[in-house]
Amino acid sequence: MKVLLLHPEDALAQTYPVQRWDLVVDIGRAPAETYQHWSREAGCSVISIYDHADETEDLYRLRELLRLGAGRVTDQWGIDWWEVLSLELAPQLQQLMLVRRLSKGLDAGCELYSSRPDRLATALQKLLDARLRILENGFQSVIQRAKHCRNLFSHLDAAQLLQVLEDRFDSEHSIRRCFTRRRRTSGQPIILLPSAYINVSRTALSYAEQLPDHQFLLAHSRSNAKLRSLPKNVRSASLTPYFVPSNKRETSSLIESWSALRKQLIGAAEEFNTADAVGLLGRIPALLLWGIALRDAWNQVFESENVTACLSADDSNPPSSIPLILAKKRGLPALACHHGALNYMTAIKVNHADFYLAKSEMEWDYLERICHINGEKIAMASLPSAKALPTVRRSAPWLVFFTEPYASYGWRSDEVYRDLLPRLCFLAQTRGLKLVFKLHPFESVKGHRRMLRRLIPERESQIEVLAGPPSDELWHNTRLALTVQSSTALECAASGIPVFLCAWLRDPYSGYVQQYTRFGVGHVLESPEQIAVIPTLLESQQARSFKQKATRSPIDSDQFAHLLSGTHSLPVASSA
Repeated sequence: MKVLLLHPEDALAQTYPVQRWDLVVDIGRAPAETYQHWSREAGCSVISIYDHADETEDLYRLRELLRLGAGRVTDQWGIDWWEVLSLELAPQLQQLMLVRRLSKGLDAGCELYSSRPDRLATALQKLLDARLRILENGFQSVIQRAKHCRNLFSHLDAAQLLQVLEDRFDSEHSIRRCFTRRRRTSGQPIILLPSAYINVSRTALSYAEQLPDHQFLLAHSRSNAKLRSLPKNVRSASLTPYFVPSNKRETSSLIESWSALRKQLIGAAEEFNTADAVGLLGRIPALLLWGIALRDAWNQVFESENVTACLSADDSNPPSSIPLILAKKRGLPALACHHGALNYMTAIKVNHADFYLAKSEMEWDYLERICHINGEKIAMASLPSAKALPTVRRSAPWLVFFTEPYASYGWRSDEVYRDLLPRLCFLAQTRGLKLVFKLHPFESVKGHRRMLRRLIPERESQIEVLAGPPSDELWHNTRLALTVQSSTALECAASGIPVFLCAWLRDPYSGYVQQYTRFGVGHVLESPEQIAVIPTLLESQQARSFKQKATRSPIDSDQFAHLLSGTHSLPVASSA
């Protein structure tokens, strides 16, 4: 049996038109129509490795795996570094779980081929004890790397490119800190808002605005998280000038502890054995150096500022989870929330927050039912949503598609848009609407324009592409919207904008679309063909508006202040 593992950046027919295979496994993801076309061309079955995903059940398996290393690499502050840093390996561990399932359906003696060197191909080879042949030669490898770099840089604007370079070559801020100074502190009490991304900053500020009599410090560890406009009660500061040289003796001791844990993990689970064989666990020492540098910088903030509490809007990411843990260890109130509608990472991590702020009943239910967070640790703290708009929107001129970073879910972005664009253009044309793409913060107008010119050049100039936070103009002009699982679906539905969820493009683990359905957010489309029936659904009023179930009362500003002061004797939320 000849099995080809196809790298996500390789196309089957263009690269290997004369080869014959018994099975092709795409290490990426593509719409069903793509695999049907490839199967006809290849004369065999073409599947995605993500076909082996088991949605939310995979989260629980991953949580069990990560907890095997708990409490073995702990510093003087009580920070469990495996617990913090293993989340950085979570996506790759999830992929290795898929490879393991794939291996169960293949013969040990099968012939393995890979379009280019890849960690998952090596993992499958190890599991099957089979020979692996790489089809890409040395010259092709150089060309492919050059193309990858060109494509990466061509999709980034100047600010995004600078951020990539900083993350890649100055992760411990050793260069940047030489050119920055700390600001003088006033000594007044402040609530710390750590952030590494723009959406995290926006969410944190939305909560800060609810307490105008309290002072907040938005401390950003990456340039990407900096905001130009701030409320009067918030000041902003870069974390860069707070970085200091690390204690080499402590670092050596922690790396030694990691080496011992690594051996235990390899013997405890097949997934870790495979992860080590393909070099995944080898990332931890470098991540540990990064994490320690972050910890020391945040400790400098706590020592320099009069921090009275910490509110983290992303407690799954080390730059903003480490200060939350430090606040907890220092005996300060520690609150967490998430910048999106839902966060599946909460299901696999340890919760350090005194309280987790839920923005909606839907999020509360997800935290309690899917993520298994104790309901007594959740507080209902709604944020202002888009302005209420008339439910009859006959004059609004836009059909808006809210994009998401599909590549981060494993998708082949070109194939996704090759499938979507003709259908979206036809829908916009038949409804007399202008097609507008509202980009995710991780995307750039430059990159999206290049994609449109490549895939649909004859219509590219007629399509609007918007970046930045949603504006009043966007909400006012949107007659109907489509997305996959973006949190903007809630804002659309709450504002009376019919919103349709492209469920076939959902990520393989989170269960977000199912949760939206559970709470009546948007209308689920199960296939791209169903885009054509949207006009019928609108006319039959099946695209119903979102009606929030008010079973719990949100906390008011006084209760919110009590949470941040640590005096939370009042009920946080009450059931109707």
